[in-house]
Amino acid sequence: MDTPMYHAFAEVESRHWWFQGRRRIVAALLRDYLADLPGAATGRLNVLDVGSGTGEMTEMLGGFGNVTALDSSEHAIAYLRQRLPTGVLARRGNIPEDLPRDESFDLVTAFDVVEHLADDVTALRAFRQVLPTGGRMVLTVPAHQVLWSHHDVYAGHFRRYSRARLRDLVHRSGGFQVDRIAYFNSLLFLPALAARAAGRWRRRVAPPAAERIDPHLALPSPLVNRVLLGVFSSEARMLLRVDPPFGVSLIALCRAC
Repeated sequence: MDTPMYHAFAEVESRHWWFQGRRRIVAALLRDYLADLPGAATGRLNVLDVGSGTGEMTEMLGGFGNVTALDSSEHAIAYLRQRLPTGVLARRGNIPEDLPRDESFDLVTAFDVVEHLADDVTALRAFRQVLPTGGRMVLTVPAHQVLWSHHDVYAGHFRRYSRARLRDLVHRSGGFQVDRIAYFNSLLFLPALAARAAGRWRRRVAPPAAERIDPHLALPSPLVNRVLLGVFSSEARMLLRVDPPFGVSLIALCRAC
């Protein structure tokens, strides 16, 4: 994507129910999970946001402290510097080669990033190198291979994860204790499963060339968008108490040991 495309994508992110729901859920879980870290309550953590994209989640992380945003796209970094001119240090770099290993962070985040990497284990090992003992790593990833669809192909995903597969990834990377792995976007799981199945059927009867854009990025009508956002974001409070048995996404809360 070029810089104008990042502007367009950010405009969608700022209103789309899925992006805004994810932001609310992750923010609530982070406030709870990071509460025991010195500096968390006063917004003085050092945070590394890996694969920051247009900065929708980076902006939220600014409430926890100073944020370094790392992305491989020069256009993404150019856009971030326009959108978040203060409080965020935006760096261009590949993952994991260009992580700032000469620095130390209290928190490393990778929101829907590691599924784009051929070698996810090496990435997590690199994340560990910039964290002190007791530092935190928070990941979100797409869940359940049965939900694999054209969206995953379009987005450049290598895989989707089960809870067991994500836990195994963290263990194989070494140096992390898994505090929690939980599914989210659970209330809309069955509609998502039906929609993905319908999409696979449509592609069997229509030429793939007809799909020129990712339909998941289209904004629904304002009413539908508000309803879906309300349903999705309502999980923020629920996830503080229970672990759903399934969901469209997963979140991993881990600490360096």
